[in-house]
Amino acid sequence: MPKCSFCKSNYEFPRGITVVLKEGTPRYYCSSKCRKNSEMGRDNRRVGWVTKSTEARESDKADRKDRKQ
Repeated sequence: MPKCSFCKSNYEFPRGITVVLKEGTPRYYCSSKCRKNSEMGRDNRRVGWVTKSTEARESDKADRKDRKQ
């Protein structure tokens, strides 16, 4: 399962966009929103929707751990 190069979320393989740079390194994006923000040079730590989704993912992981115990 690839991980988005911008927002660091996991996504299923047939979805998303893979961009190969001139030096041959691939960049994986879960959506065109992530690709466009990355190409504009935005920092993913300063974009509000990325930090909110990261916090939500972390809280979901904590909830799952609590349910298992």
